Amino acid sequence: MNKIITEEFERLLSVYGDKFEKLHNCTVLVTGATGMIASYLSEFLISISGIYNVQLYLQCRNGGKAKKLFGDYLDRENVHLVNFDFENNEISDIRFDYILHAASPAGTAAFEKTPVDVISPNVIGTWYLLQHARRKGIIKFLMFSSGAIYGQSEREKASIAEEDYGVIDPLWYRSCYVESKRLSEQMGMAFWKQYNVPSSYVRICHTYGPTFDLEKDLRIVPRIIRQILNSEDITIYKDPYSVAQYTYVADVISAILLVLLEGKPGGAYNVCGDDIVKIDDVIDWMVNADPSIHSTVLEKEIDENYKFGKNSGTLFPKFSNRKLTELGWHQLYSPKEGFARMVRCYLEDHKDSAGGYRE
Repeated sequence: MNKIITEEFERLLSVYGDKFEKLHNCTVLVTGATGMIASYLSEFLISISGIYNVQLYLQCRNGGKAKKLFGDYLDRENVHLVNFDFENNEISDIRFDYILHAASPAGTAAFEKTPVDVISPNVIGTWYLLQHARRKGIIKFLMFSSGAIYGQSEREKASIAEEDYGVIDPLWYRSCYVESKRLSEQMGMAFWKQYNVPSSYVRICHTYGPTFDLEKDLRIVPRIIRQILNSEDITIYKDPYSVAQYTYVADVISAILLVLLEGKPGGAYNVCGDDIVKIDDVIDWMVNADPSIHSTVLEKEIDENYKFGKNSGTLFPKFSNRKLTELGWHQLYSPKEGFARMVRCYLEDHKDSAGGYRE
């Protein structure tokens, strides 16, 4: 395992280890285990599974990618790769104490080209997993939702809390993701109210870390990572007001586990850090993360290909993490430190694989 990630796992265990005691002697299922957030979560659960005697089941569609990510651990008796098709109600006849449902395409390309494949795991898959939880009994079902479910606010707000909602156009191409996430939350609530299946929902906001799929992810952060690894110059649009509320993946998974173990059934929790940061600063932190980096940043004027409104960041709403902090969560990695750690992690893997990088 990468030494930077190992450090992060050790820090998470030292800070939250008492909370993780609830996992002792439990059976845990993670769906979509090869995803950007879920792969980091799965590897962390593997790292603590011996401490807490956890039987861990990682559901993955892409067997080749799963073996590449988790192959070093598959000789352990308590780590199991499974590829059952839960969208067709083909679920192993196992009672899981905890289900973390993370399976869902989340990229713009999928929203545009394969919207049915986006909806299916969020709606049909959630339905069958909740039915399985109802039949077998469960301690907690955790649904990976998204900050995107808040839609477009009709009025300016200083921050967005869990009870705030805006407008969503059901025919907008991205709504396949947003509406299916909303429905998955409502299904969890319905099963809780009618069948006493305890479920909670994490509304995950902008996340970054050393687990991007660099081959397929076209967003700005993984694009810059690719350019750094290839010693290419980085061209960006000149927009000093472009911002985001980024959270490092280590902080995201500690939040996820706290909601799993401490969150109220029927409760939703924003998963986000404290800071809104400028994209210009993010790029600067990445490019200056290590002396070995030779990429330089080139700015160009905004043109018709710019996907965001100029200066739109001045209206960027901040997500509130008050409910999350009340569970005992706090941010361990500032954006400046987190982005530097992420880049150094990729550089380490890139060097070790003689030109390859972690997918």
